[in-house]
Amino acid sequence: MTRREWTVLAAAMPLLGQVTSKAPPQGAPAPPQPPATPEAKLKKAFEDVRGVSDQLSKIVVPIDVEPAFAFRV
Repeated sequence: MTRREWTVLAAAMPLLGQVTSKAPPQGAPAPPQPPATPEAKLKKAFEDVRGVSDQLSKIVVPIDVEPAFAFRV
């Protein structure tokens, strides 16, 4: 076998490993999601706001922390 044939064979080995591999490729595409209805989008938005509100309510802020803004009426 010549050096050129070895080079071609060595270059083809990784490709052969990918073709004969039975493992699924990483990053396989997820199945398509059905289009969301406006009601579903609104429900998800309310759930997101509720979740953020729950997380914020768990944060303890000392009373002496001055706000960076003031409400004026």
